[in-house]
Amino acid sequence: MPDESGHEIRTGKTLSAAQRIERLVVVVALIGLILTGLPQKYSGEPWAEFIIVLLGGIESARILHRFMAILLMAEAIYHVLALAFKWFVYGLRPVLLPGLKDWRQFLDRILGNLGLRSDTKSGNGFALKIEYLVLVVSAVLLIFTGLILLNPIAATTIFSGESIPVARSIHSNQALILVLFLVVWRFAVIFLWHPQRQQLMAERDASAPERSANQIASRRRSFLPVALVIAALLVLGVLWFAFGEQTAIDTVPRRQAVVFAPQVMPDAGDAHVGAVLWPTLRCAFCHGDEANGGPNGEPALRNTTIPFPAFYEQVRVGKGDMPAFSAEDLPDGYLLHIWAWLSQPSS
Repeated sequence: MPDESGHEIRTGKTLSAAQRIERLVVVVALIGLILTGLPQKYSGEPWAEFIIVLLGGIESARILHRFMAILLMAEAIYHVLALAFKWFVYGLRPVLLPGLKDWRQFLDRILGNLGLRSDTKSGNGFALKIEYLVLVVSAVLLIFTGLILLNPIAATTIFSGESIPVARSIHSNQALILVLFLVVWRFAVIFLWHPQRQQLMAERDASAPERSANQIASRRRSFLPVALVIAALLVLGVLWFAFGEQTAIDTVPRRQAVVFAPQVMPDAGDAHVGAVLWPTLRCAFCHGDEANGGPNGEPALRNTTIPFPAFYEQVRVGKGDMPAFSAEDLPDGYLLHIWAWLSQPSS
């Protein structure tokens, strides 16, 4: 009898190689999303800043978070198609989704523990089913809201603008809830319930319809081309939505801006120092030895009335034929003294 991946069940193993790889991908994606997402949610905390530095900075953390999100989406697409393959080809129903019978047995067990009902039966593997249900619901919410946050401009063509902050709140809070749930639930599953996955597989295999090898081969040939087309369309759709449209980073042009350093105050400038500095700097080559104008029509700067913040920005950014001077080329202190000299009325 084939297992959930379509392979024959081997004695002593409850998971096939394909399922183990799939589980590894889920674990890597979730841990990656946690390590890159929580520090962004709590970026003001010291531990979050430490993790962001280890990841190479906030931009690297965001890139890694996006990569892990795409990995989780790819796994979700594969998982859905794998379930469809098992159902269509082998007739195997999803065994880890809790049904009405499981909830009834769970309720009976609670009532039995309270002494309100006797002769109760616990659902087989109910803890694993609950964990799987929470993972499925969380993955759907995280993927849906994550796609909105990946490209908010494209999302607002379908949803209202209010959906963006709502999606952000749901995304971050659901991720935090999932982390807390997995920590608590895994502890309970491992140390308290000890669920038997192999029994679940045996029950599922016993309820599967009998199909001949020819029937299985025929259904496989019919399913695989359709599944490949669907998978390709879904992957291309995700990539287009995430990267094909312009985002705010692309549509808003970058503009260089100079931040005025408040520790360098205009009243601290010394005109005498500025007069000594001027001939030693490149400024004199264009604007003249006394800053009275250059030979090629460069403007005179003596007796300037330009405020220091505007003068500071002009030097740092540059304008027209004037190049920009960095703090390494022309320190803030030099600029302050030169401006004080240029602002002083010439005799």
